[in-house]
Amino acid sequence: MNENKHICFKQSTDDFIKWLVQLLGPVLLGAKPAEILSFQNHDKALYEKMNKIQDSFKNCKKISYKIFHFNHRSTKVFFYNTVSLDTVLSDYQNAKFLSSMGYPKNYSLDHYIDHMIHKMMHGTIPDEIGIFLGYPLKDVLGFMGHPSLKLTKINGWRVYGDATLSDKKYNEFINAKNKIKHLLTYFSIDNVLTYA
Repeated sequence: MNENKHICFKQSTDDFIKWLVQLLGPVLLGAKPAEILSFQNHDKALYEKMNKIQDSFKNCKKISYKIFHFNHRSTKVFFYNTVSLDTVLSDYQNAKFLSSMGYPKNYSLDHYIDHMIHKMMHGTIPDEIGIFLGYPLKDVLGFMGHPSLKLTKINGWRVYGDATLSDKKYNEFINAKNKIKHLLTYFSIDNVLTYA
């Protein structure tokens, strides 16, 4: 597992990095606590993509990331906004739920991230990853089959029960992504990431 925490992005005009920054806009702005991306191990450009991620993020303080292997088929990169993710995971209801799923009773951001990644490294995508990605607890519980929560719609993820909170979260994610996309039309990647 490779972890990096840094200060600021380096100057880049690379299309892959521009795509990545647009995708990570909600994480950069703190609207979304984390994002996980998967890259197939048979991709001929895998090594190049991982190097670009490491080179481009080596000075970034807004996003941390961990690279790990999943089931010998893919390499995953877990990107996260430390402040936003800490707020979500330390929320009383979320922490209580994660503790019931085998996470340490005493909350620690690093331990919770490592626990989730450890599960994934053993070939399982845990249902509770939705909490890490910023989805409301009710939607994670509904996805896990809670009998009182019925599927309402699919809007970025599966929404269960009253959609009000889910819609609010989804709109925050989309607005942040659109803001970053708009900024990238006028400013360099480096400037967007420094001042976003």
